[in-house]
Amino acid sequence: MRGFCAKIILFMTLVISALTSCNQGSKNRQMARDTTYSAETRAWSQKILDDPERDDYYAERALVLINNDHNYKLAIEDLKQAIKMKPDKVEYYSKLGDAYFGDNQTYKAKETYLEAVEKFPNDAELLFKCGQFFLFVKKYDDAKRYLNEAIKVDPGFPKVYFFIGQCFKETQDTARAIEYYKKAVQIDAGDYDSYIQLGQIFTIQKNPEALIYLNAAVNTDESNDEGWYARGYYFQTSGEFDKAILDYQKTVSLNPYHSFAYYNVGYIFFSRQNWELAKKHFELAFRANNNFEKPIYMLGLTAEAQNETEEAINYFKKTLHINPDFTLAKEGIQRLEKK
Repeated sequence: MRGFCAKIILFMTLVISALTSCNQGSKNRQMARDTTYSAETRAWSQKILDDPERDDYYAERALVLINNDHNYKLAIEDLKQAIKMKPDKVEYYSKLGDAYFGDNQTYKAKETYLEAVEKFPNDAELLFKCGQFFLFVKKYDDAKRYLNEAIKVDPGFPKVYFFIGQCFKETQDTARAIEYYKKAVQIDAGDYDSYIQLGQIFTIQKNPEALIYLNAAVNTDESNDEGWYARGYYFQTSGEFDKAILDYQKTVSLNPYHSFAYYNVGYIFFSRQNWELAKKHFELAFRANNNFEKPIYMLGLTAEAQNETEEAINYFKKTLHINPDFTLAKEGIQRLEKK
């Protein structure tokens, strides 16, 4: 009797396995033909049909489903399948955690990372991902714990130092943040993000060391508008306005919708009483972002400076239409209506 029951269980297992395989095949055929999926997803689906035993094909299709189709549900299913086929491949667990997090399933993301760390306690990349997750959800002590564990496994992992720096920055420990950003660039001279963070911190501190790191950021990636804008802002706060304008012009050549760069150029021209160029750049700033109320307020001040009272009032009213709590615009209207 016991042998008969064992045979029944084995038979049912084989039936379930066959049905699962059949369902997978049907799903993959549908995905290979359905033009609502991206061409790349369809191509990977066909590859899976041709060779269904390749776990890496499921993992690759998962990434394409996220990046091209924004379909986290199917990506999660693919990564689960890849793990089922190859349970000792650590990167699949990391990608599954990322997929859950991208799909706003924060609890499942946390459980996936923690279970993976328990299974693979000496994988630096996985420990880094776990720490990064806790940073994103603002659990700073947990973030630092896992990031420091990653450093113990791999002391030469530069991005870990950057994210520990982020933990300290977000908890207002600027000195420790600087320490870790500097460690990051010592290990990786191309760490753009750490250069930017150091440049911005030193700019706020009015420390000329900022320029060293902002120059390094621009030289590391000349195509990124963030570095040009940050250096322009440093020059502006240091009173080097012509250099600031040049960097802001480069910023908007890379990103025509960078409203702050237009605004800051307008502010420089306003301070020089060049009303025409100030007005032009405030208008460009608002055109780049029509929810940005400060350029409209500055257009009001520019009009007021030229004794264009009615136009100034209209700009202040428009400012309040965007942001009813903009105190300076209210004061501007009161000031001009008394004239």
